[in-house]
Amino acid sequence: MAAPRLVGAAGTAVALALVCACASAGGGAFAPASPDKASRAVAIWQSAVERAEAEGDVNALYDASLSQGLRRTGGTLAVRFRGDTADGTLAGPFGSPIARYDHGELSGEKLEPVALPPEELRGFLSGVWPAPAPAVVGERGGEVLLRWPGKQTVEGVFDVGRGELLSLRVARAEGDLEAKFSGTRDPWPSGIEIEEKRSGSKLRLKLLSRERVP
Repeated sequence: MAAPRLVGAAGTAVALALVCACASAGGGAFAPASPDKASRAVAIWQSAVERAEAEGDVNALYDASLSQGLRRTGGTLAVRFRGDTADGTLAGPFGSPIARYDHGELSGEKLEPVALPPEELRGFLSGVWPAPAPAVVGERGGEVLLRWPGKQTVEGVFDVGRGELLSLRVARAEGDLEAKFSGTRDPWPSGIEIEEKRSGSKLRLKLLSRERVP
């Protein structure tokens, strides 16, 4: 369901406040995007989505660091994507299992479960969001603020020149998720940090290898 439309002076003020609040730290506020800039940004975004989705079924291996409260642990995260499903295991330095991703949930001993559907997990790891084309609701230099339609409020900061998503925020009843992307893209980002605001869980990932599965 699309977000409710805001009308009138009060609605305009709220909308502008939301745009300004979504500016990244130290980056300044987003201004309304020109039609030409918005059209170009959406076209470049769609090209980025096509590159990421062309990978199909994949296996991915990450150097991983997971923190939740006072608990800190590190190891490797192995994830398999097959069609609309995904599973994965977070293992310690000597291969001992720490947490498992299965049936849309990351869980482990002494860890509060984190719900994340497979298509959203792939979105975070691939650096693109699995949804219809977004609206461009603001611009700031070479960056634009994207907003996706749907049941959840999803916004991302997109670098138009590089064709790369810099950050992504998903507002959810069970806890907001925010991701920051860094490093090279081939086409998936090599560095990812995902935080669940409710539990304070943070997962830092560095891509070690990725293989397409015929």
